Amino acid sequence: MSESTRRHLGIALFSGSALLLEIALARLFSTLFFPPYVFFILSIAVLGIALGAALPALKPKLAGSERIALYGGGAALCTVNLALVAVLGVGFPTQVSLFLLAALPFAFVGLALSCLFARHSGSSRTLYMSDLLGAGIGAALAILLLNQFGAVNAVLIAALGFACASLYFDTRQHRALLWLIAAFASLAFAANVTRGILRIDMSALSAEKPIVDALSAGGSIRQTRWDAFARTDLVFSSPGELPRMYVDGGAASIMPTDAAAPQLLRDIGFFPFATAQPQSVFVLGPGAGLDVYFALRARAQSITAVEVNQASVELVQSLAALNGNLYSQPGLTVIVDDGRSALQRSGERYDLIYLSQVVTLAAERGGYALSENTVYTVEAFQEYLAKLSAEGQIALKLYDEVTLTRALSTALAALGRRGLDEQAALQQVMAFVDDRSSPATPLLLVGAQPFSRDDSLALGAIARDVGFKPLFLPQALAQPPLADVAAGVTTFQSIIDGSALNIAPATDDRPYFFQFERGIPRALLPLTLSMAGILLALLIYYLRFWRGARPPAERYLPLYVALLGIGFMALEIHAIQRTRLFLGHPTAAVTLVLATFLVGGGIGSGLSRMRPLAALKGRPQLPPAAVALLAVVWALLWLPVSGELQASSFPLRALAAVVTLLPLALCMGMPFPQALEQAGTSGPKSVAAAWAINGLMTVAGSVAAVLLSITVGFSAVLALGAGAYLLAALLQVLMGRQPPL
Repeated sequence: MSESTRRHLGIALFSGSALLLEIALARLFSTLFFPPYVFFILSIAVLGIALGAALPALKPKLAGSERIALYGGGAALCTVNLALVAVLGVGFPTQVSLFLLAALPFAFVGLALSCLFARHSGSSRTLYMSDLLGAGIGAALAILLLNQFGAVNAVLIAALGFACASLYFDTRQHRALLWLIAAFASLAFAANVTRGILRIDMSALSAEKPIVDALSAGGSIRQTRWDAFARTDLVFSSPGELPRMYVDGGAASIMPTDAAAPQLLRDIGFFPFATAQPQSVFVLGPGAGLDVYFALRARAQSITAVEVNQASVELVQSLAALNGNLYSQPGLTVIVDDGRSALQRSGERYDLIYLSQVVTLAAERGGYALSENTVYTVEAFQEYLAKLSAEGQIALKLYDEVTLTRALSTALAALGRRGLDEQAALQQVMAFVDDRSSPATPLLLVGAQPFSRDDSLALGAIARDVGFKPLFLPQALAQPPLADVAAGVTTFQSIIDGSALNIAPATDDRPYFFQFERGIPRALLPLTLSMAGILLALLIYYLRFWRGARPPAERYLPLYVALLGIGFMALEIHAIQRTRLFLGHPTAAVTLVLATFLVGGGIGSGLSRMRPLAALKGRPQLPPAAVALLAVVWALLWLPVSGELQASSFPLRALAAVVTLLPLALCMGMPFPQALEQAGTSGPKSVAAAWAINGLMTVAGSVAAVLLSITVGFSAVLALGAGAYLLAALLQVLMGRQPPL
């Protein structure tokens, strides 16, 4: 095997292992912490690549070719150490230490990549092709490995990948050490697979998740399943308590049994089934099966239950003897998919569309505030209304007063898009609360038709008889401030504007239903301030560099690669969000889009050296300009294309996503290796600096994209990405000196 081939295989394995590690850490940290911490930790981790890449620019001695293999070995050892600390230190406040430890393996990867590109800058396009192709394959394999081995073992596999990558850059001087590291990583993985030496103690999590309380109160975990979507635990509590299923330590759902029927049927969630007696029911997110149990007890003839978590369905089926063979009843269809996506593809109409505390419990609502939730958006409510039968209802079992208020706000907005004013829209909603529970549990009903006064009086009387309190009944009961809205004295928009919390309707463009803070969320402030500090330091350094750099190309190059980093991340995040509903499962969307952007970018980098693209010679502004144009074109065409193919099979939908995104991905793979070649003409330090700046701004782009999506919407994320590439194209024009192609 030639040295060049070994180099390309080694860099592909480095990048693939890094992507696998990033995805596996996201899955592991989702179990240990709430999403804001996960995002923070992963941002710091990816920041490690940039910091590692910067080191050779500061200390050129670190760029020696004999050190590259050692950097791979260092990444492997740091990854194993990270797994040990993350799992064995769950009972301690380990967030800060994990931030640092998570950055280390990525820093070694950044070091290795920076050294390789600095020493072989003339081959930047083919090296970058191997880099992105390896990362794309790593992203695809991550799903398979997580499903097969779980998050902890996937982290250890990444460590083994780093160790093997180092062997491609082996020198006689370090060969014994590198083989020893590879053997250590292999032993750690084998020991954990066969003996389970790294088991997470869920009762000792530092995050205040519901499973901790359940286990501390005497509950025990009977079954656990890891996959690419979540860690799912089935917990049996004290005698008399029903078994509960926890997803990543939260989002608990009850597994029903016939013996507990009297207790279960007092739940406010059974109310719409008992009163409406629906014949056809669509359940979004049945979890451990309680909602399906309600539908069966109401004698519904046709029940479609759509659960996004495959493990939840498998656990319910594996305990058929306990739950009365719940998921094998006549007339019941259980689908593993995203509930809203499956409803879009359904050709049926339903008497009841039911959502019961989808995603999370009230106790952990704050932890999931930054999680996208497209089942509680105006567009989702519009789709639910369109799928109702003539007398059908939407029923939402919610969490507390503020979630009820925001759900009502969203429902009124959806009805408003049907041409109804607020007074008319309020005739189609009812609200109740079970104040015997803690916290009080509300229920919102939205009808396909207006409720009559007789409907209000009848349902209000039934609710009181069974212990529920009516909050709003059209033409019968309205409490302030809804009474004034119903009377036309004020508007619901004035209530939204006057609230200290953000209770405005959630939309697909801003799908953060649980984000009630106005402005930048407090959970993101530490990361935002940290990133602002880093960018300020980078700006000061750049201004000093500007005065010292003579050729225009050297002056503008740092800003150019910074814009590429921001743009790449922003467009990637935008594409993932826009394709998620179309593809169905969120894991499928992330995997497919990541793989398309990375593999497509790698192919584009390789193609840019071929003769058919020789027209680009002397016009390096064309690739970033093409990216900006194609991003906007894709965004405009995606809505009609996805709408036309929404009812198609998953393979056809996946193919449509790949084919439409591929031209964009191909062009996105061209500008950065071109910039690295240009940096190479100024020496290895410039290449290392380009890698570092691009990595830093990739993290900045991800932070900016999240902040924009929360405060403005995902349309602003598209503008950020396309705008960054457009500015990069203009910079190439200003740079004057063109890099050779």
